[in-house]
Amino acid sequence: MQSLPLAEAHERLGATFGEFAGFRMPLYYTRPIEEHHAVRSAAGVFDISHMGQFTLEGARAEDFLQHTVTGDVQALHDGQALYTLLCRPDGGVLDDLIVYRHHPARYRIIVNAGTREKDFAWLGGLSQPFGVRLADVSAAWCLLAVQGPRAFATLAAHIDQPPDRLGYYHFAETRAFGVPVFLARTGYTGEPGCELAVPSEQAADLWRELIEGLRLQPIGLAARDTLRLEACMALYDHELREAWHPFESGVGWAVKLDKAGDFVGREALRAVQRQGSAHLLAGLELTGRGIPRSGYPVRAAGGAVGEVTSGTLSPTTGKAIALAHVRAACARPGTGMFVEIRGRPVEAVVVKRPFYKSPALRG
Repeated sequence: MQSLPLAEAHERLGATFGEFAGFRMPLYYTRPIEEHHAVRSAAGVFDISHMGQFTLEGARAEDFLQHTVTGDVQALHDGQALYTLLCRPDGGVLDDLIVYRHHPARYRIIVNAGTREKDFAWLGGLSQPFGVRLADVSAAWCLLAVQGPRAFATLAAHIDQPPDRLGYYHFAETRAFGVPVFLARTGYTGEPGCELAVPSEQAADLWRELIEGLRLQPIGLAARDTLRLEACMALYDHELREAWHPFESGVGWAVKLDKAGDFVGREALRAVQRQGSAHLLAGLELTGRGIPRSGYPVRAAGGAVGEVTSGTLSPTTGKAIALAHVRAACARPGTGMFVEIRGRPVEAVVVKRPFYKSPALRG
């Protein structure tokens, strides 16, 4: 099990640790529900340095990405980011990732920790005809995320390029507290926020400024999961799997079938779009007592219709919520069904997603 570069800093803060994607990760520092509410009401900082980071360079880098991911990389301009997918030829999802364009011959790619080695091998296997240089630079960088409705105001005076001046899914190379950073405005909590990629040898200084200088609440993996689930953001190995295509995983919007050029999985995904999906991702609220968890069966009057991919008791709404992979006929809002919890059927109803939308992002 790997340790994060800032492991000692987390230990000094009294973090409780657990394993995730092969890393020893801080699960929480105080209580997960307190950390969740801190992000929803103010701001908090996450160490997400377990994420994989690649660089891609070469005259045909844009062509290579256009061929390998489902999104339209050619539509990006310098300083813009794109949420997209790696798919197999049969349309199964290998990973979801974010592509950042510095210019057409230079990109940064951030991937999931648990799929980093698989992604690197997959991309490397497709790269030779394009003559590009792909490098795994994960060990050279730490990644910190500041999230919450007060995130931008808290950071504004300390970053040369204030994050609120960046458009959503845009980035800049700038300095924070005098330290060089790669500043991106994306997020995984459903709140305003940004990510700060910093050279690993300078990460401790930046972390100290955020925690001790700005007194931001450190947030662990447990709250990160409840926050992203309320916002209905997909998690690999839960909502996204190799056995499922994007349209049944709730991320079909990231597939651009009409973009210029062919891409891996295009014909399979085009066939799926024509025929329709047998299964879809649905949001459930339990009306009976119980907390849904990943893997729990979902049933209707006629029998099994799917399974829970993620579930929790929502700290923000107070309701038991779940994302579930179910038969398409059962995915319409208002449809009643049951989640089987330890052999007991608990009533649930399909609701519109997301379960929660931040007032700071409404408009």
